[in-house]
Amino acid sequence: MRKRLLGSLIAMVLLPMQGLAAISNATLEDFELALWKVRSDFHMLTVMAGSKTYISNLDGAITRAQSGMDTLRRDAEGSEERKLVADLTRHWDIFKPAAQGNTMAEQGFTRTYTIQDVNETAAEMSQRIESFSGATEGEYDDVRALSAYLQRMTSEYLNVAADPGGGMASGADVNRIEFKDAVPNFEGMLAAAKKNHADDEALSRALNQTGVKWMFIRESMVKFYENAVPYLIYRYTNQMVETMSQAINLASTDVEIEKPSFGPVE
Repeated sequence: MRKRLLGSLIAMVLLPMQGLAAISNATLEDFELALWKVRSDFHMLTVMAGSKTYISNLDGAITRAQSGMDTLRRDAEGSEERKLVADLTRHWDIFKPAAQGNTMAEQGFTRTYTIQDVNETAAEMSQRIESFSGATEGEYDDVRALSAYLQRMTSEYLNVAADPGGGMASGADVNRIEFKDAVPNFEGMLAAAKKNHADDEALSRALNQTGVKWMFIRESMVKFYENAVPYLIYRYTNQMVETMSQAINLASTDVEIEKPSFGPVE
């Protein structure tokens, strides 16, 4: 995220020569969030032993990620953006069928290579997105990055929960994030976002509520092997991401409407 913000400043200097970039940080962050959501739902389907509810959740997540990929293809302008999209498309063509290949419901297991493709290709696409420095900035990029990072943490948690070996057999250790590092990283990002948007009542409320819900799952993230609660992590992450998304959508509108309370902490 920080690399892309720096790259955006450089891109602004080059605008007279290159023209305005069509791909935004918001579009990239939303697509990255969608990728980690697919990975989360893939592993949650395994955790829940092929439940129909989680088959539906995974199908919906794949559809949303496909929409994000389509948006990137449509918006790409210039050689660098088109190269980015070409690279992401190449990985997406591996990732999507792998994500659709969870056979827990039908067979009671999923092939190791399928799991490996989901884990490794998601990380490779994320790295490619993070390496891109030509996207345009937006006011809520930090909150979108916060959501994507939380979803990535959850996808890693569920990967470990779905495999007693922690994903080692499927190559997930190659790009693994360590919770001992990820937890303080997330909290630092949350604190920065609260400071950046302290004057926005609805967004500030959403971030505060995110912080409250985060405290319910924080210890489970830190002490996974002592207290694994995948359903709780999955549920609260969905709620936090949705709360932040609603707040961004509200803050992005020009229409003066009554600001919602986002409901009580559940």
